[in-house]
Amino acid sequence: MSFSGRNKIFIRVFTVFGTLVLAITLVIALMIIPWQQRSLEQIMYTQAVTVSQSIVQACSDAMISQDFGFIVEHNVEVLEKNAGIHYVMISPLRGERIWIEPKQWKIMDKPDARFAKFETAKNNFHFLDLSESRKVYHFVYPVSFSSIEWGWLHIGFSTDEYDEYLRNMYQQIFIITGISIVLILGVGYFFARWITLPVSTISQLATLVAEGDLSVKSDIKRNDEIGLLSESFNQMVASLRESKTHLQHYSEELEQEVDRRTHELDDLNQSLDQRVRDEVSRRQQQEELLIRQSRLAAMGEMIGAIAHQWRQPLNALGLVLQNMQLTYNQGKLDDVFMSRSMEKSERLITKMSTTIDDFRNFFKPNKEPEQFNLHGAIAAVLELLEATFKNNNIHTELNCDEQFSINGLQGEFSQVMLNLLNNARDTFIERGTSSPLVSINVQPIRVGWYSIKVSDNAGGIATDIMNKIYDPYFTTRSDGKGTGIGLYMSKMIVENTMHGTLTAENDTEGAVFIVEVPKVPGFHLQIERRRTGRT
Repeated sequence: MSFSGRNKIFIRVFTVFGTLVLAITLVIALMIIPWQQRSLEQIMYTQAVTVSQSIVQACSDAMISQDFGFIVEHNVEVLEKNAGIHYVMISPLRGERIWIEPKQWKIMDKPDARFAKFETAKNNFHFLDLSESRKVYHFVYPVSFSSIEWGWLHIGFSTDEYDEYLRNMYQQIFIITGISIVLILGVGYFFARWITLPVSTISQLATLVAEGDLSVKSDIKRNDEIGLLSESFNQMVASLRESKTHLQHYSEELEQEVDRRTHELDDLNQSLDQRVRDEVSRRQQQEELLIRQSRLAAMGEMIGAIAHQWRQPLNALGLVLQNMQLTYNQGKLDDVFMSRSMEKSERLITKMSTTIDDFRNFFKPNKEPEQFNLHGAIAAVLELLEATFKNNNIHTELNCDEQFSINGLQGEFSQVMLNLLNNARDTFIERGTSSPLVSINVQPIRVGWYSIKVSDNAGGIATDIMNKIYDPYFTTRSDGKGTGIGLYMSKMIVENTMHGTLTAENDTEGAVFIVEVPKVPGFHLQIERRRTGRT
C-alpha cells in the first residue's frame, strides 16, 4: 500500500494509534521510576534506622561516660563488617565530636557545617556529594537517654547499589520502550491497513464517480460499518445512474422551455425600457408635485402670517387717516401735523413693503449654493411668523452666534425651519399648551458641522407614531388642517440637498427636532477621502 495523497488517512490512523500506545508506555514508565526510587529509599531508610539503633544500644554507656576508646573500637568493627558504610560520626550536644572511618578516626573540635544543619529532632536523610567520585546516603539519627537529648549519630551509606539498581531500571525501561516501538510499527501498520484500505478503495471509487464514471462498483464484503458503507455506496451509484437518465430527459425539456422563455423575454425586453422610462418620469412628476405642494403649503402659511403682520400696521394707518380727517374738520390741520402724520404713514407702509420683500426672498428659487448666515436666516423666518406667534401667545428663544454661517440653499433651509416652527405652533393650538415656548439652539458639534435644535414644551410625540412622522401624507391634524408632507419634504431637503440629518426625540417637556448640517455640502465626503487617502 503506497502512502499517496489518497492514503493520508492511513498515515493519520497509524500515527494516532502509535502515539497513543507509545504515550501509554511512557506514562507507565514514568510512574514506575519514582515508585521504585521511593521503594529503594524506604529500604535504605529501614537499614539506616536498624544500624543506628544497634550502634546506640551498644555504645550507650560509653557515650554517657565519654569512653572514646570503646566507641571507636566498636564502630571500626561495624565499618569492617559493613562495606557499604563509609563513615560514622558521633555528635553530642556538648563535648567533642568523633569521626570514624574504616582505617582512621579523629576528634573534631568544631562541627562540620555540611552535617550540622541536618541535626534536628527527627530522623532525616540526604543524598550528598562529598567529592566528585564519592556520593553517600547521609542518615542522621537523634540520640536520647531517658527522654533527655544527648546528641546525634551520623552514618554515611554507600549509594553504589542504589545507583546500580536505578541504572538497571532505566536500562530495562529503555529496552521495553524499544520493544514497544517495534510492536507499534508492526501492529500499527496492519491495524491501520485493516481500517484504511477499504476506506481508501471507496474513496478512489468515489473520485471516479465524481469524474463522471457511474459504472464503478464496490466489491468489499464485511459484516461491519465498512461493509454497510460499501453497500450504501453501490446504492448511491445506482441512484445516480437513474438520476442521470432522468436529468438528461429533463435537460432536453428544459432546453425547449428555455428557448420558449427566451423568445418571451426578448418580447418583454423590447417594452421594458419604455416602461422604465415611463416609471422614472412618473416618479419625477410625483416628486415635483410633492415639492410644489409643499411649497404651496408653505406659501399658504406665509400668506396667513403676512395677513397677521399687516393687521397691526393697517389698523395704525387707518387711525392716522382718521386723525388727519378729524384735525382737518376742526381746522387744526397745519404743516407740522401733516408732516408728522406723513412720516408715521411712511414708516407703516415701509414695514408692510419689507414684509412683501421678505416673502418674495423667502420663496425666491435658489439654483446655486451660497454662503448665508444661520442667525439671519432663522431670524428672518421668526420675523415672518412673529404676528401669528404673538396672536397665539407663543414665545420664542433664539440662541445662535451671529458669526455662524454655512454654504447652501438658503430658501430651502428657511422652508425646513418654517415647517418645524409651524408644526410646533399647530401642536400648541391643538393641545392648548399654557405658556407655549419654542427654543432654537445652534451650536457646533464637531469639526465642520452645526446642530440646530428646535424644541417645544407641548408634551412631545407619541411613541407609537415616532417612526411614521416622516412618511408622506401622514398627519395627526384633523381633516383639512394638515397636508402631511411638511416633515417628509424637510427630511428630503436636509438629507439630499444639505447632506445632513434630521432626527426627532422627546425630552422632559416636549419634542426636539435636531438638524445636523455641514458648513459646506459634501464636507463629510472630503473628510472621508482624507481619512482613507482616496481621491
